[in-house]
Amino acid sequence: MGDSELGLWCTRGPEEPAKILASAIVAKYDLAPPINVQRLVQECAELSFEDWPYAGCDALVHGLHEPRPQVFVRTGLHPRRQRLTLAHEYGHIKMGWHYGTVGCQPVANEIDGEPPELSTTVGYDAVGQEREATRFAGYLILPETFLRPLIRSTNMDAILDGLNSAGVSADAAFMRLRNLLQPGFLFKFKVGDERRTYASPGTVTPAGCGQLGERALRDSSAEWGVANVSDRRVEWFRLTDFEPFVPVPGSPSATVLLRSAIASCELDAARRQRMLLSINGVVGGSLSVERAHTPQQALALLRHKFDSKSEYEEVAAHPSFDLYLRRKVEEWAHKRGLL
Repeated sequence: MGDSELGLWCTRGPEEPAKILASAIVAKYDLAPPINVQRLVQECAELSFEDWPYAGCDALVHGLHEPRPQVFVRTGLHPRRQRLTLAHEYGHIKMGWHYGTVGCQPVANEIDGEPPELSTTVGYDAVGQEREATRFAGYLILPETFLRPLIRSTNMDAILDGLNSAGVSADAAFMRLRNLLQPGFLFKFKVGDERRTYASPGTVTPAGCGQLGERALRDSSAEWGVANVSDRRVEWFRLTDFEPFVPVPGSPSATVLLRSAIASCELDAARRQRMLLSINGVVGGSLSVERAHTPQQALALLRHKFDSKSEYEEVAAHPSFDLYLRRKVEEWAHKRGLL
């Protein structure tokens, strides 16, 4: 895969304060993974490592209103978990709207989820503070300046090698990576006896894969592989099939091509019209919301979308349907000056 096939970046409306602040700190100190977060904390707080038996609390920050707050971190944490924990506490300190004394255990699955609803409101609750601090930590230890060039790599193995060098947990790595990729990417690994699965938004698991079995996924994938990330054996799968984009020959409109495909199905006039409106809605919504940057990405995205929708199986099997998708991608690309 070339960089035009894989390298994508997600934008999600106005940037949240945690991301803006973390990015500013990365730029100020010219940070690159693996980031020495301990040094950052020690520049602005009194840091102590303590031996305590409370496994539910990795760290405690006290005196957020003071010039130099106190940060206490439980000893014995794995270096990758300690890095995330310190980054989390650093977020509490740097986000001036956080307050009080906070006991923390960073939650990996909040690193790149939706921002808390009240994240910009002074006085929001402790849960909001915790989520925001964890998201800040994710942006700090895996900054955009590191990830942007990484995802332009020519293959997934190189991307995962780069993630492995960042010194973060597999959960943190794939929480950030998955949201940069278009639909169709899946990552699997185990933590102890627990199986973890991360998929890029919009990915639909192929029918017949049961509980995401490795063999079934390999058979359904355009490409797959195995890599080591943060001491985890990671299986990765690309379910979309990228190929060079070829414009549709001749001059039939997208509507003509779609009507031709729908006409092959045994439907009355009313149902044909509903099918046409429904398919156009799926295509229009996908191209306006999903993350395609090139015509071939857009076409792969649409094919993946319809491969997963059984209600369109009959019409999608008609040769004119793929021509319709290509014509819609042409229209989309021309509007954006890509063709």
